[in-house]
Amino acid sequence: MQKVFWRMAALLCVLVYCIACKNAEDSIAVVWTDRTDFITYCEAFNSAQPRYKITMSYKQNPADALMNTQNPPDLVVGPWLRGDAALVKFVTIDNLLSEKNINPDSFYPLLRELGNVNGKQYLLPVSFNLPAIIFSASQQNLPKTNFTLSLEEMQELSAAYNKKSGTDYTRMGFSPRWDTNFLYVTAQGMNAAFEETKNLFSWNDKALQDIIAYTRTWSETVNTNAAAEDEFQFRYLYDPPYTLVTDGRCLFWYLSSDELFSLNQERLKSIDYRWMSYNGKTPVQDTIIYAGICKKAKNKAAAEAFLCWFFNEESQKQMLSRSQTDNMIAPSFGLAGGFSALRNVTENIFPVYYPLLLKHLPQTDDFAAPYSLPHNWEQLKKEIIFPYLREQTGTLNTDDQPLPLNRRIADWYKKSH
Repeated sequence: MQKVFWRMAALLCVLVYCIACKNAEDSIAVVWTDRTDFITYCEAFNSAQPRYKITMSYKQNPADALMNTQNPPDLVVGPWLRGDAALVKFVTIDNLLSEKNINPDSFYPLLRELGNVNGKQYLLPVSFNLPAIIFSASQQNLPKTNFTLSLEEMQELSAAYNKKSGTDYTRMGFSPRWDTNFLYVTAQGMNAAFEETKNLFSWNDKALQDIIAYTRTWSETVNTNAAAEDEFQFRYLYDPPYTLVTDGRCLFWYLSSDELFSLNQERLKSIDYRWMSYNGKTPVQDTIIYAGICKKAKNKAAAEAFLCWFFNEESQKQMLSRSQTDNMIAPSFGLAGGFSALRNVTENIFPVYYPLLLKHLPQTDDFAAPYSLPHNWEQLKKEIIFPYLREQTGTLNTDDQPLPLNRRIADWYKKSH
């Protein structure tokens, strides 16, 4: 009888141990992300409560990694999650949206709606960036408004700023061709409408050709021609952007908001900026960071707990405060590399750490949303879209017959699949 008792006791201990191990395992969630600052966020969450733990695994392209795994994580945080192939990997999180857990009204409505499909919330926006134009603080009274700058106004001011010595430019206001990122943002802003479809993706080719023609006309009417712009860029435009505008070599330069606000405060004191505006709208850059819980999550409760903690204003305030210390080592902007998708955090807490924002806070009603794009868009953009824009707006050889964009994309997909 005593032997039976001890055997039962031993079996019970093993059972309790197994249950304890299972509970410990279930309390740990794994997040895949390309944002290294999530290491700090995970540490803060783990310290804030005793029940759950979250660990981070870095993925250069989380969406792409999700497409190519049989063992998904619990959470994914990154860009390009709204594409059709990626979106089906996530569960709905409507059960988390309430004043008690995650208040849906705390988000910028436009950004939250982009993660909603057929009335069900699959993704929540984490951070976003906007296109900005910088110029010297000594030129701060040139723009007509305190918030935005249009292409038409930039063109007018740039033409007036140009200066020559003989036939050579010694200063040049601006060229849209100096930075392909600017050409791409302009394509977005002027409704080139790059978008994922069942047939790979589509775009508004008339709008795209209008943008190319507009850029070429700018070169010819404002800066003589594309060759003169290239010569000026080769001769003078090798310093950092803030130096170029403060030294007066050019009037304007393009930076995304994360690049702009990653500059230290001393450099920010010498420049001013406006948000780019196209037909009255500022395009939200297409690299919006979203978060979602995977359908095959093993530790859904821990993942949900992390999201509830993360999308809390007090949590984000503490994360921003901590990031200021970390910025001494590795400068970065804001929350997960951008403005917080929580409107109150961006509008009321960010200016405490980025005083320049007080003059020119983003105008929510002027945002224009990007279209849904495939998970490999970053690669396709850099290998196909960017070269196409550079070629079409540069000095064209009339003897050449450049491949149309649809042919380039078709050839690219054949080679990469």
